[in-house]
Amino acid sequence: MSEGSVRPEGGARSTGAAVDAGQEVRLRALHSLGILGTPREERFDRIARLARRLFDASGAAVNFIAEDRQWTKAESGLEGLVAVPLGESMCARTVRSGVLTVIEDAAEDADFCDGMFVADGIRFYAGCPINSGDGVVIGTLCIVDTVPRTFDDRDRAALADLAALAEREIGLSGELRRAGEVQQMLMPSLALEVPGYEMAGRCVASQDIGGDFFAWQLLSTGEIQLHLADVMGHGIPAALVAASLRAVLLGASQFNTLRDTMGKVADATGQLFEDSASFATLHSVRVHPETGTMEYVDAGHGLAFILDLQGGLRRLATSGPPLGLLPDAAWEPRAEHLAPGETLVVVSDGLLDLFPSLEEAVAKVLRKRVADGSVRELVDRVIAFSERRGHDDDATVLALRRLPSAGEAAARQ
Repeated sequence: MSEGSVRPEGGARSTGAAVDAGQEVRLRALHSLGILGTPREERFDRIARLARRLFDASGAAVNFIAEDRQWTKAESGLEGLVAVPLGESMCARTVRSGVLTVIEDAAEDADFCDGMFVADGIRFYAGCPINSGDGVVIGTLCIVDTVPRTFDDRDRAALADLAALAEREIGLSGELRRAGEVQQMLMPSLALEVPGYEMAGRCVASQDIGGDFFAWQLLSTGEIQLHLADVMGHGIPAALVAASLRAVLLGASQFNTLRDTMGKVADATGQLFEDSASFATLHSVRVHPETGTMEYVDAGHGLAFILDLQGGLRRLATSGPPLGLLPDAAWEPRAEHLAPGETLVVVSDGLLDLFPSLEEAVAKVLRKRVADGSVRELVDRVIAFSERRGHDDDATVLALRRLPSAGEAAARQ
């Protein structure tokens, strides 16, 4: 069944398409989940497959009822089913009633007997409401068949149990999204105001929440301190480790040399990494604003570089292994210099996953001269490219540019 076979909304019947009186509340609950239009997910596909097999049905689907259509999140045996006008939706009747709904023979039902599903051979329908986390009906788990059927109490109980699984996944999605929003709030929202410099950073998790983070701080010495870390893994476990690492790192950096900071961070997080069977790569750099002198530690990250005005690349060396990977590891701070007009860029390996090498990634993504536009535009360009290509890992970009003097800027014109 294809989306192209959907009849125009103007020709739909209204009785079976009516939605519940609390439509505004329902739609608000549905849209707050951010699930409409999202890609297929195995966790929902699995539920649809289980329902189809359990009832030996010709098809099963997880559907959500929006303002003007039924939208399919997952299906089994209904390939091509994406969106259906409300007038054709049997699931809209289920959502309106708020109870498990059975249509034993759709060809005998006044609302659907001449509709698209019967025309495509569907005769039987059973749909169980799916609720949002706050108990509002937003969709259904349904099964359909090409022959009329009965549906007894045991069948109803089994379908309700499977619908409860879908509700649990939706609830988990909501919790993860809220956690992701909190995680984003912990990222810097405003750049430090340092004369002669501009900075920007963005982090986009591959899931609702991830293990990457970036941070910046102005130290009591007057130096600019920047961090980018990438905790192994995805989702909640990686995010919890990242939150702990971030807190320790920011606290230790303010009162210690870079060398001593790494030692204290390693001591404080060693047991955490061991218990979680995880590790983290980290690039941490301090820049003296007046001179552009840099001191940095690269703990197994290896994805930091300096771009000159023409887009040439100078890659920064690593200083030691990732945090949590080897006991008694040590990291030797390294020195560099950020000249006027040059830009320090640090990325996570979510971007590198799209290319065979860092050099090719830079050549592909940073097609413009790096001096064209602000560092915010540079960061946004990299993230936009990553999102267009699709990234299975978290993608993070951090950039710091030392602005050229007025005379140097005029000379480039």
